[in-house]
Amino acid sequence: MDQQTTMNSSPDDITGEEGQAMLAALRRALKGAGWTQLKLAEEFGVASATMKRWLHGRGLSFQTLERLCRFADITIADLAQESHVAERERNQLTLAQEKALTEDSGLSTVFFLIVNDWPPSEATEYFNIPPDDVERHVKRLERLALVDRRPGGRVRARLDPAYVWRRAPMRRHFDRVMKPYFLSMDFGRADAVFGVETIKLSPLGLARLRERIEQFRTELRVMARQDRFGTVLPADWYAVLAVARPMKPVLFPEDQSSD
Repeated sequence: MDQQTTMNSSPDDITGEEGQAMLAALRRALKGAGWTQLKLAEEFGVASATMKRWLHGRGLSFQTLERLCRFADITIADLAQESHVAERERNQLTLAQEKALTEDSGLSTVFFLIVNDWPPSEATEYFNIPPDDVERHVKRLERLALVDRRPGGRVRARLDPAYVWRRAPMRRHFDRVMKPYFLSMDFGRADAVFGVETIKLSPLGLARLRERIEQFRTELRVMARQDRFGTVLPADWYAVLAVARPMKPVLFPEDQSSD
């Protein structure tokens, strides 16, 4: 181990998502300032492999982080702010990305599994998508900048599971694919899972209902994760729909003007 590594090593590697987001922002800033990994290693008097470890949070001391920030002409506070901006951008999709997802059901299935932290192999094990097709879909998702491959072969989505799918391509996809799926459900079956409530709401109440539906989605994800890691019982995939619509067209179908 070289002297610089001994002086600046830290017993705690940076492994959390926020720390990794800051390191990614640092690498972008250093690249923008014209610094390469090799040039930085020469400036610090360490091996290129050591610099690579530092830039990815392994053995990186606070003093070394501060010095790297000076080379990038950025402060640690700026770094934190930049990483938060990048995280917000990660939770956005372009129309082209949404359109690509809605045009290929295999691609969208693999992507939604990855978004929900399932390995792509689940697409084969449960949805019977051949492994070669799954790999092809993952490569296309990479080209679309929708996923990243992580160390150890793990694939991570560049989108938060809480993303709200309300743009035109996904709305059309839902109307074409998912709506018939729900409408074909036999609500008379004893094992049918559903609940219905009729309520009168002002525009403010309706806005609150939208918020509650998004909160419900969050609670479902938490419940599913607890169930996944807290039980050894066999599991099935379920599609859950939370929807509200005006009652007048239902009660008076001849009058569609208020729909």
